[in-house]
Order: sequence, then structure tokens, then C-alpha cells
Amino acid sequence: MKTAIITIVLLAFSAFIFTPNANAHGSTKPLHGGVVKVEHEMVFELVRAETSVSLYLRDHGKPYSAEKVTGNIIVLANGKKSDAQLRFVGDNKLTANIAIADGAKVLVKVKESSHHSVTVRFTF
Repeated sequence: MKTAIITIVLLAFSAFIFTPNANAHGSTKPLHGGVVKVEHEMVFELVRAETSVSLYLRDHGKPYSAEKVTGNIIVLANGKKSDAQLRFVGDNKLTANIAIADGAKVLVKVKESSHHSVTVRFTF
């Protein structure tokens, strides 16, 4: 009886260990050196520079055209709130002129013409 239970446990454990990892929404690894979040089946990568940010959109591992996407970004840092509009700059990229300090909390809200808006939260 003990051998049967041990065998079942080992089989279950090995099935768990050797099951392939499936990413239904594509890779969540940063492609541009930013922070990646998944919301509403989309991958959002926020990349900060010294005085600006870039937001890259991906859907199922492929770049998602941001041409019809509008949005804004809100940065909460050091007791201050600042915001800026995101603007399309090409392909799957939106940018805004805003700085993100270390430890900041960031809210990105985007909307495509016929879809509902999506809010993505980042922490730096």
C-alpha cells in the first residue's frame, strides 16, 4: 500500500516538474530593458529614460500596433503627482515626457477606439 502511494506521489511530482511552460500571451521578458506587466491579455513594457518614458505593446508575443491607442501616465513619487499624455511614435510604441524616480508608483491608462480602457500599474 505504501509503495503504491509513493509511486503515485512520485509520478504526480514528475509530471508537475516536466510539464512544459506555456505562455499564452507570449513572453513576459522585457525586450527593451523595461518593466513588464500583463493586463487584459496584452503585454505592456514601460521603459524609463532620464526625462521620458516609452510604452511598448505586445499581443501574443507580437508587436501590437499602437497607432489608434491613446492614453496617459500618472507618476506618484516623493509625495508628488505628475501626469502626461502618451503619444504614438511608431509601430507598437507610445512615449511621454515625464520622469520616473526610483520607488515611484506608476499608473498607465490606455484606450483603443472601439475597446474599453485598460489601467496598468507599475512600481520602480
